[in-house]
Amino acid sequence: MRNRDRARLKHLRTLDPVKDHEEIYRTVAQYEFGWETMLGLNLAFYRTFGIPAIAELLYSTGEMTERTRKRADDTGLLMYEMITHGLESERGRAGVKRLNQIHHRFEISADDYRYVLATFVVVPTRWIDRTGWRPLCCHERTATVEFYRRLGTLMNVSDIPADYAGFEQLLDTYEAKHFGPTAAAEALMAATRGLFAGRLPDRAKSLAGPVADTLLTPSLRVAVGAPTPALPVRVLVNSLIRLRATAEAWKAPRTEPYLTLGTAPSYPNGYQVEQLGPDGGAPSPAR
Repeated sequence: MRNRDRARLKHLRTLDPVKDHEEIYRTVAQYEFGWETMLGLNLAFYRTFGIPAIAELLYSTGEMTERTRKRADDTGLLMYEMITHGLESERGRAGVKRLNQIHHRFEISADDYRYVLATFVVVPTRWIDRTGWRPLCCHERTATVEFYRRLGTLMNVSDIPADYAGFEQLLDTYEAKHFGPTAAAEALMAATRGLFAGRLPDRAKSLAGPVADTLLTPSLRVAVGAPTPALPVRVLVNSLIRLRATAEAWKAPRTEPYLTLGTAPSYPNGYQVEQLGPDGGAPSPAR
């Protein structure tokens, strides 16, 4: 861990990872591993493209291919409203209610719901362990599980795994059985790949596609029709990620949240939670 202050981690280890899961997970997502969590959640969403039934549903709505920026903003804002304020808060409950409203109009199997929950638990955790300045500790891992178990319960998802090992087994087994290429997945990936450009310097925007493809696993590249980036690109991207982790290990702990809620590119004047998602209405000041 180099010389980074360990006081925050020591504090988290004094908490109950089940009872205090919201505080622990919020600390992980907004302070200890802000960049890693956000990118990990993005990668989790990409993995759903590899499941044909989910890809076909996402493509059929037109939200991701025709209103890509807004769809990305809506998803991120809903997730971080719940993470930042907590699922039991007024805004957190509003976020859960909005998620249920959005999803209940579609026929989604219980298996697909469980799989999506598993992606949010496992994919960011694996990403943090691989690219973070330190791996997650057992308290942080358990708190992540408990947060998404509670979210699943509030969304009436049944037979939710009880622990991280169960989520990991569910994800790996479901992907081994269902992962496969579809035209819908290719279209979804083509539409969303460009979002990475906004995170890069102007001179590097042309590399957004290869950078995004480098972050995908080989099996997901096949499912979404993404090419394998050239070896120099893969080496460069992975080297930069390792350098970033090293630099983070020497920095002082973050004192401000990684993501500040209130506005987004699609909502420059603010938003209400109830407006996020399809047919959410015109933006208005956040409450």
